[in-house]
Amino acid sequence: ILDNKPVFLGISEILKISTENTKQVLLLELQIKLKELEEKWQLLTLERIFIENRIYRQIEEIESWEEVLNVIHRELLPYEGDLIRKIVHADLIQLTEIKIKKITRYDLDREKEKIHAVEDLIKDTKYHINHLVDYAVNYFKNIKKEHGIGQFRKTDIKIFDKIVASKVAIA
Repeated sequence: ILDNKPVFLGISEILKISTENTKQVLLLELQIKLKELEEKWQLLTLERIFIENRIYRQIEEIESWEEVLNVIHRELLPYEGDLIRKIVHADLIQLTEIKIKKITRYDLDREKEKIHAVEDLIKDTKYHINHLVDYAVNYFKNIKKEHGIGQFRKTDIKIFDKIVASKVAIA
């Protein structure tokens, strides 16, 4: 069915349409993955800035919740240009929820490695988006590799006896 109308197509046309649909689904998945990775990078970077610059110490004595958020935002503003997106209210709240245990055990080098790993994943994902055909070909090859050779049927094929209607009626 194309454009809500039945159509008779050959195998080649069906394969082309199916492949294009798969490419679009893969593109959407890659875009979602990219957004998730960028959000993760944003949060890790904000945490690093928050802890590395000891912003948490400036809010220890403040009693007003709004003032706490304002101080955090003001201290992070100089770094906003280095971030993927602008700092939003939810980011500030997430920073206030960092546990003291995490702050005291914060390993700057390890966290920078995490950020670098996320940056590599972002770079790879952008590459896959820009080279979608190659990514789709590898996707199909991977399906064959994972679900093809060595995968055996889990059901049994049996031949059934001939069914005689009169015997079924009697039973």
